[in-house]
Amino acid sequence: MSKRNITWLIIVVVVGVVVTITAGFLWGLLAAAITLVISEVIERQVRKKRRAERGVTEAPSFKDAISSRRKQR
Repeated sequence: MSKRNITWLIIVVVVGVVVTITAGFLWGLLAAAITLVISEVIERQVRKKRRAERGVTEAPSFKDAISSRRKQR
């Protein structure tokens, strides 16, 4: 897991716990789910921007994801 993913996970859990304590269990789940959706939207925008900076304009493929992971190791 990357540092960004861990950060988002912590944010989602904290929001869920805080809202659960203040407003109830169902509201906590809803708040955590909304935070998770927001994090995914932001991460997709960041990935799209990074791909554009590299000059890649087409949609990412499964093969691109595998080769990207292999380069990181």
